[in-house]
Amino acid sequence: MPLDETDAEILRLLIEDANRSYREIGEAVDLTAPSVSDRVERLRELGVLERFTVAVDQSMFAKGEARLVDVQVEPGKASGVAADLDAVDGVEHVIRTESGRIVAQTHLADGELRALLGDLLADREIIEYSVEGVVESAWNPELRGGEFAVDCVECGKTVEGEGVTVERDGHRYVLCCHSCESLFLDRYDELNDVNDD
Repeated sequence: MPLDETDAEILRLLIEDANRSYREIGEAVDLTAPSVSDRVERLRELGVLERFTVAVDQSMFAKGEARLVDVQVEPGKASGVAADLDAVDGVEHVIRTESGRIVAQTHLADGELRALLGDLLADREIIEYSVEGVVESAWNPELRGGEFAVDCVECGKTVEGEGVTVERDGHRYVLCCHSCESLFLDRYDELNDVNDD
């Protein structure tokens, strides 16, 4: 069953308030609570909906001011640094680019952050890094305009029906057919072998 505007509206309602009951969502989209539950479960299986969460103002609990850490690592070596940063309490967001750049927002005290970076980045192939104070930050999770569909991660075509779902390293990928699945897995394993070298 392809994704439709009802799925998009369910996602919009959950983005506004993830605490809404399925009954309340059902009333808004003209479905029963069990039908909403089925759709939410399908969105999870497809990887469209990853998890329910809450927005927390970290500054209320933090030891220090918000800091932005920007690290440039040799391409192919960034995943370990990003994973290590992500595992640290007090690190709120971690973004890794394909060029080996890692950006993270933290709420660690300045001395604690510098000691952490000294330990974390020692013996790593770091090109450069910087730490800056954050003046303002905004996060706006919302559905943007455009067609609501899941694209195959291999060929880019719209996935019709259920498609094929593959899980690797904690991530879920949706493909349109078994041919694309085979191509994707071969390419994925090849890239992992290169990164391990």
